[in-house]
Amino acid sequence: MKTILSHPNFDELSKKIVQNHPDKLSLGKISMQNFADGWPNIFIDDVKEKIEHQEVTYIWDFSNPKDFFLNFAAIRWILDYYADKVRVILPYFPVGTMERIETKGEVATAKYFADIMSMSPSGRSQKTSIHIFDIHALVERFLFDSRQVNAEIHTAMSLLKKEMEGKTIVFPDDGAKKRFWKDFDTFDTIVCSKVRIGNERYIEIKEGNPDGKEVVIIDDLIQTGGTIKETARKLRQLWAISVSAYATHWVFPNDSHISLASELDTLIVTDSIPENISRAKILSNMKILSIAPLVEKIIMGD
Repeated sequence: MKTILSHPNFDELSKKIVQNHPDKLSLGKISMQNFADGWPNIFIDDVKEKIEHQEVTYIWDFSNPKDFFLNFAAIRWILDYYADKVRVILPYFPVGTMERIETKGEVATAKYFADIMSMSPSGRSQKTSIHIFDIHALVERFLFDSRQVNAEIHTAMSLLKKEMEGKTIVFPDDGAKKRFWKDFDTFDTIVCSKVRIGNERYIEIKEGNPDGKEVVIIDDLIQTGGTIKETARKLRQLWAISVSAYATHWVFPNDSHISLASELDTLIVTDSIPENISRAKILSNMKILSIAPLVEKIIMGD
C-alpha cells in the first residue's frame, strides 16, 4: 500500500485520490496544531502501518509562507521514520513562479528553498522526489541538487484542453507562448504583447485575429489579473465573441477575483491554491478544475 499525507488544506484532494484506488492507496492522518508559543505541534497517526517501510506521498500547501516550517518538519519526520520512499508534491510553488532576479541585491528565494529541500535525506530504498506544477522557468528544476533529490516539473494545461473544443488559445505574451505552445499546437492561437508608449502601457495583438472567435487567455500564474482585464478588453474591441481566462495558479490578493470575473465570460482556476475553492462559490462564472487526476497519475505512475 502507498500512503498519502497532506497539509490539512489538501485533505479533500487526497481523499479523492484514495477513493479511486482503495486497494492500493491509504490515507494517512496528520494533525497540525500549535503550542502556546505558536510553534508547530505535529502528530502523525499509525506510524507503523502508514509510514514504516511504506511509499509515502506528502502534498505541501505553499500558499501561506508561515506554513513553510510546518510542512518541512512533517516531511523530515516521515523520512526519519523509515519510509521506503518519499514523494513531495508542490501544487503551487510561489517562489519559483514569481521570482525573477534582475538586479543585484535581489534575494534568490527559489534557489534557497531548493537548497533546503535538497538536504532531504533519501528513503530506505530511493531518493526523495519533488514534483512542482507550472512555474515560469523550467530551468529551476536544476536548482535542486540531483545527487540528493529528484525534481520534476509538471503542467496542468492538460486539464484545460478538455474545455477548449472550438475555442482559440490566447497567449498574453511571448513568455507564455514559449512555455505552453506545445500543449496547444493543434489549436488556433493568438499572441499578445505589452507595448509601452511613454508612461503608458498598451496591449497589442502580435499574432492571430480574435474576430468572431471564442477565446481563452492562458498562463501559469496570475496575481490580481490587471493585465488579463486589459487583454480581455482589447480582444472584445477586436470582436471576440467571448473571452475567458485560465491559469494554473490564481493568487487573487484582496479578493481581486470578483472584479476580474466581471470582465470575463468564464474565470477558470485550479485548486492548486485551496482557498480558490471557497472563492468560487460566490461567483457563477468562476470554474474550478481539480489537479487531483494529475497528482494521482504522479503517485500511481511514478
